[in-house]
Amino acid sequence: MNIVDVLRLDIGDIEKEFAQIASALGNLGLSNYEARAYVALILRTHATAEEVAELAMIPRTSSYKALQSLVSKGFAQEMDGRPSIYYPLDIEELRERTMNEMNGMFAKLSSIKGLLSEKGTPELVYTIYGRRKVLAKIGEMLDSARSTFMISSPKMQDIRSELSDHFKEAQARGVKITIITDPAVKVPSANEVFRRKGLIATDVIVDGTLAMIATEDLDLCGHSDNPLIAAHLENFLHMVKGSAP
Repeated sequence: MNIVDVLRLDIGDIEKEFAQIASALGNLGLSNYEARAYVALILRTHATAEEVAELAMIPRTSSYKALQSLVSKGFAQEMDGRPSIYYPLDIEELRERTMNEMNGMFAKLSSIKGLLSEKGTPELVYTIYGRRKVLAKIGEMLDSARSTFMISSPKMQDIRSELSDHFKEAQARGVKITIITDPAVKVPSANEVFRRKGLIATDVIVDGTLAMIATEDLDLCGHSDNPLIAAHLENFLHMVKGSAP
């Protein structure tokens, strides 16, 4: 007996119905063959792999794999025998299980939303006060660099005296270091050095993903791991670098 005999519909209608139901069951994590096999089990209440293949119009070689997968996912049960008989998870049980899972997911989302409401929206830019802390942050960013470190600063001599070892270690790791600073200022070890007059702030970019902007005296800075902010600052520094004599 095939599905046409069961529902007395023509083959085109059956295929259309199976395709629609399989698509819907796909939202529950079932493949096309798994969904078709599950529908076949619902229609028959129980069936062998061969019967499912015929009813669901799927290859016999795929029927057994689909049924085993349904068993492992909790959509069917297998009764050992020769051949094995498969029973589907009851529709109402499936509905209840699905609703419980969805309710649990939405409960977690509501919990996260409430937590964010209490703590406020996560910041994109974090502020640090104090020259020593700002210099320490620059050193931390330099230590985290894996490929590139770009810095533009009128206070490069001060940064050099505080963080010279950090620059050497970064270069030893293979980090490409680019420095933009005032003319005649001594700089730490670097791959590229560009001289430019009139710099009024310290800007840092690490690996194109971390960014910092500090005041001229290094007493205050804002830093971010937001890639969009980092990209904008990096573009700006490339413009500054390009305008250097």
